Amino acid sequence: MKKFWAAFFAFLTIASFSTFADDLTISDAEPYDTKAIPQWVKDVRRGEIITLGSWPFTTLLVSLSYSMGMFAAHNGDSAYFRNPFSSSGDGYTYSEIKGILLTSAAISVGIGVTDLIVNIIKREKAKKKKNAEQLKNIVITPLESGNDRTFIFEGSKKEYLIGDLESAVF
Repeated sequence: MKKFWAAFFAFLTIASFSTFADDLTISDAEPYDTKAIPQWVKDVRRGEIITLGSWPFTTLLVSLSYSMGMFAAHNGDSAYFRNPFSSSGDGYTYSEIKGILLTSAAISVGIGVTDLIVNIIKREKAKKKKNAEQLKNIVITPLESGNDRTFIFEGSKKEYLIGDLESAVF
């Protein structure tokens, strides 16, 4: 009977919230602007996702490494091998759990920060390479024709413009 009332009140709660919902149409939504979010925010978000995503795996690996280390340190005595998947009371102590979680959190943060640094270095290297290629392709040849000078640019317009410039007058 308790399950029935819990389901009934859950249904009423969901139904009552949906009656106050605002009708949003497609025309009301603004299109996503990629320039609105700065690159450093995207980098920090990626690092956060990688850090939190790697934490369960590092926790598992740290706990198994700790168990095998304790097993090896006590000359293969099976009493010192703690199974992290054990449902019996032979688990880790509070201080061991705390150490395992703090170690795995530190490793996960290290993975996220390493990814952040690698991506920033790769982006800066690609930016420098692109700027060097753009500057390398500019060839200005003056042609003498009376008093006026005419310049011939070899390459397309986008190759010699740097940054957010759309056009230039020379």
